[in-house]
Parts: sequence; C-alpha cells; structure tokens
Amino acid sequence: MERAPLRPVPARPAGPVDPAAAVREVSAALPALEPLEVRALALVALADRPRPEVAGLLGIEEEELGLLLAAARKELRQTLSPLSGSGWCERAEGLISDRLDGAVGERDGRRLDVHLRNCPRCVEHERRLVQATDALLAGIAPARPSGEPPIGDAPLVAVPPEDAAPDDVVPDDVVPDPPAQADPQDEALKEGARAELAQPPAELAQPPAHPLPAAEAAGAAAPTSEQISAAAEVLVTVRTRRQLAAALTWNAMVAIAVILTVASIIVIVAGALGAHF
Repeated sequence: MERAPLRPVPARPAGPVDPAAAVREVSAALPALEPLEVRALALVALADRPRPEVAGLLGIEEEELGLLLAAARKELRQTLSPLSGSGWCERAEGLISDRLDGAVGERDGRRLDVHLRNCPRCVEHERRLVQATDALLAGIAPARPSGEPPIGDAPLVAVPPEDAAPDDVVPDDVVPDPPAQADPQDEALKEGARAELAQPPAELAQPPAHPLPAAEAAGAAAPTSEQISAAAEVLVTVRTRRQLAAALTWNAMVAIAVILTVASIIVIVAGALGAHF
C-alpha cells in the first residue's frame, strides 16, 4: 500500500504571544497584505488561536477566514520561493492552509494527499510555507512571564490597526487616576427613583369603589344547608315524576298489546268456527 510522504509541520510558539506584537511582525514582513489578512495570519499562525475564536473576533465566518489565511500564507511562502501552478494547485494551497490549522475534512484530506503524491510543486509549497512560518515565529518573543496563566485561559482582545493608537493601553509607569466620587445629589435622585418603583400603582393599591357587605359576600360565596336541601328535594321530585310517567306509558303499551293479541285470537277462532259450520 502506497503511503503519503512525511509532511512538514510548523512550530508552535514556546509561550503566550501578544496579539499586537504578532500583528506588527506580520505587517512588517508582509506589507502587501490587507489589514484583515494580517490580523488573521497573526492570530492563527503566530498567536496560535483557534479558528472559531479568531473568526468571532474579526466578525467574519470561518469559511471567509480560511480564504484569508490561504491568501496570506501564499504571500508568506512567496517571500522564499515564487511558484507557478494550475487551478488545482490553488485549491491544494487552501487545503494545506486548512490542514495546518486542523480544519480540513477527511475527504479533502485524502484528495490533498493524492495531489501531493503527484505534484512536487505543492510539496515544495508546503515545505517553504512551513519554513517561512517558523522564521516569522522566531521573531516573536513570549509576551508574559512564566508565572502567568497559559494562552488558553487568556481572553482574546481586539487588535487595534497599525495606523490607530490604542486608547486602552496604559504604560506600566503611569498610575491610573482614582475613580471619581459619586455626586450626592445623583445618589439621592437614584434612591428616590428606586422608592417610586418599589411602590405599587395607585389603582392597584385602592380597594373597589362599591364593595359588597360582608354578609352578602359570604352568602354569595357559600350556599346554606337549607338551600342545598331545597335543591335536592326539587331534583328528587322531578326525577320521581319522570319515572312515574315512564312507568304509566310502559303499562299502557303493554295493555294495548295484550288487548290486540286477544282480539286477534278471537277473530281467528271466530273465522275458523264460521268456516266449519
């Protein structure tokens, strides 16, 4: 069974990398890149941040981030060796970029391996890309001392562009101003607003305009035993009358049926006697 050749793998940073320093390093090494491509390559390849996290930070989809990284890595490889290739080689460069970040699917990975077995140009592209990435990473020093938490626990912050000075960066030798004291009048207004919100509305707090007397309310709420007894007697009387009417109707129907049967017998007997005589 033919095996794929061993492929080069780029080095990982030895420690946490400051995103701003990574952006400056990529921007200085690759001035032709767009600002968004610079940030994408700096955060993923140098700061070793995962793609979903970087895509959320840049406000783009992961598919668009993959295209930016492929274009930036192609520009990075061209600093060492310009290579010409076909349309499939362009596709293979994108898959190589995805595989470096662990974002290539199983099917695309097999297609890439088949292409690399038959395309020395793309093999050279991957080798040169890894060399250029390692050289770029060598110029980045760890941003934090060894006592601080690893990069996986550090929050990801937005990287300001090169032409704009960050507003929230405070030098180490500058002591921040103490927080401003709250105004007593503002605090009094806030307390008054809280008290007003805590009170129920006036229409909910007032009782009904015409309340019912207590005796009437109690009588309406629970019927007396006399009322229950009277209602039960009425129901029994109505049921008894219905049963009696049904019994009378049934007896009348039975009597009519008996009379008709006797009359029929008499008619039959009379007819038989008349025919005999």
